[in-house]
Amino acid sequence: MRPAVPVALVVAASLLGDTFLYTVLPVSAARLGVAPLMVGIVLSVNRWVRLFTNPLAARLYARWPAGRLVLVAIVVAAASTALYVEPAWVLVFLGARCVWGFAFSLLRLGSIVSAVDEAGEGAGRRLGETRAPLAVEAVGWELAVAGAAVLTLVAGIGPAVVAAPWRRTVAIEVGDVRIRLRDARLVLLLVIGAAQLAVSAGIQGVAGGLRIAELFPAGAGVLGVVIPATFIAGAFVLTQRVAQVVWQPFAGRFADRAIDATFFAAAIVVAAGVGALTLPLDAVTFVVAGGAAYFAGLNGAIVAELAVARLASSADRPRVLAAFHTAQDAGAAAGAFAGGALAALGTGVALGVGVALVVLTIPAWALARRAQARVTVAA
Repeated sequence: MRPAVPVALVVAASLLGDTFLYTVLPVSAARLGVAPLMVGIVLSVNRWVRLFTNPLAARLYARWPAGRLVLVAIVVAAASTALYVEPAWVLVFLGARCVWGFAFSLLRLGSIVSAVDEAGEGAGRRLGETRAPLAVEAVGWELAVAGAAVLTLVAGIGPAVVAAPWRRTVAIEVGDVRIRLRDARLVLLLVIGAAQLAVSAGIQGVAGGLRIAELFPAGAGVLGVVIPATFIAGAFVLTQRVAQVVWQPFAGRFADRAIDATFFAAAIVVAAGVGALTLPLDAVTFVVAGGAAYFAGLNGAIVAELAVARLASSADRPRVLAAFHTAQDAGAAAGAFAGGALAALGTGVALGVGVALVVLTIPAWALARRAQARVTVAA
């Protein structure tokens, strides 16, 4: 069967609860009695746990039917999302985030492996093709969380059932060699992946949400209408999700056609967009600047993931991609924590650190590509 599309739909459904938290928690923290530091912890703990669950996911995919793992993971993701209902239950809340993190380890690895295995040379395009504030204002936190959990299950269970028969078929070719995790090319790409997600999945979301609460505590006027801060935060985070749905196919094609140019252009736009968030912008410009950074960050992430996938043989790909995802999650976890912690010094400080990290990925990419060129010539 061709599992890439149904698995991608399952992954999209699993992100509903995560999107809900990133959208609402930073701007609603004071009302919910959650300190800024705890915001960073809650939004990062699911990443920290994936440092351990990503390698486990790779081993599970090597031993168990892939489709069944996807089906189990979406059920677990929905159940854990329902436990976000009471932020005051700190241990339950953190435990639920850890369980969701494990489920997402399975779902993300399944999505990437299915896309690359299915697409071959067009892997960049396929990677691109597969990758709630109103509710809170209307019905309150508890019902909004319950709605996110139900939607996760309803939207994800159908595609998961379709993907359940999927079994990986791996062709072992003569000359296939397992790449060492200490290989300079891979190490540099791991560093790049960690830095990218430290910004796009960590600092930008957490510090950006706190910056919205700082700039627009009573909301903001847009076309003569006062928009609540939760709506502004919703639009801000929604640009990331729209990028994942609408822009990913184009991002994948750019990666296939001009991998270096795509990476460098993406890094420049992300640095400019995140840096702009430190300025006293109006609400619309703030969302546009954040959206530009999210769209460009998606390009950079797909390019890096494609470069990693091309380093490994088909049989070795789950192990290598799991290592890359672990690096990404380490960066995202550190970034989310740093976004909350550094915000105590000022949201501008946190966002400035994000800009610096993005800039550092540019020479790291150049070094990784140079190392790859040397290996190619030697071969």
